[in-house]
Amino acid sequence: MKNNNLKYTKFAILFLIFAGSFSSCEREDINPDDFRLVKTLYYAKSTSPTPTDGIEYLYDQEGNMVKESYIKYSPTSIYMYREYEYSGNKKMKMKIFDVKNENFILTKIIDYVYDNNDHLIREEIFNSSGIFMCSMNYEYKGSNMIREYFYEPDYGISDEVKYTFDSQNRLIQEEFETVNVKENKYIKHIYDDNDRKSHIKYYNPNWDLIRTVEIIYNGRSKLPVKDLHFDNNEIQTSEYQHYYDRKGNLIETRLVDGCSLFKRKYDGGLLIEEILYFGKERNCGEDEVTRYEYEKI
Repeated sequence: MKNNNLKYTKFAILFLIFAGSFSSCEREDINPDDFRLVKTLYYAKSTSPTPTDGIEYLYDQEGNMVKESYIKYSPTSIYMYREYEYSGNKKMKMKIFDVKNENFILTKIIDYVYDNNDHLIREEIFNSSGIFMCSMNYEYKGSNMIREYFYEPDYGISDEVKYTFDSQNRLIQEEFETVNVKENKYIKHIYDDNDRKSHIKYYNPNWDLIRTVEIIYNGRSKLPVKDLHFDNNEIQTSEYQHYYDRKGNLIETRLVDGCSLFKRKYDGGLLIEEILYFGKERNCGEDEVTRYEYEKI
């Protein structure tokens, strides 16, 4: 099941992430569409010479990713892999294999079901014997997903979220139907006259305001420069500042106390490194370091 509290926290802080380039030394001749990801590598620190974990990706002749291998390094060993099956370029099935007694065994199967408009409407999860376990379900109105929920035969529907859009296809409300939800029952999205998201408001089941995020821009720019967070008494509790490169790509989000939330590096539009940081209580030290490797298609 989903961890909704984690989802809310990430949403409030990292709701706007843009891809792009990092430094004045970037390569201008790279078209990111000409490359595909082949490795994701995780390091303990940015100074670590070798990764601790990683994922390697394999593609078929049509460019579909057909295998993900999850690897532990030092020494190198694969502890899980996923295989994908397609109909044309549409993903139809995923099989998950885990290590048991030094052998790989099939542990889970996921079937992907689509409607006549090629919208993904269901992810059906089966155990290795083919017995149905649960599913993630999605409903649409036009091109907009208006509902998603988790289903288990023994427990029914849970983790239901409903989405409301305005006449301009902008998301304006989320409604959460989780068990014992006490806050974040409703999330409202508000836009300014320049079609920019200006506020995100969180409410409990009684429609009492819990907190607000105000999004600040410079002039008519579409790029937010600050997120201001307020409690239910409209007292500011935190501030996040966003920094961009000369192409307008977000490369860092920093708390007003000086600690970075994350930093990113790009090469010609390809994301090559992301570093997440601890807060001030951990001296703003590095938390997670991820690097990405690509191949030309």
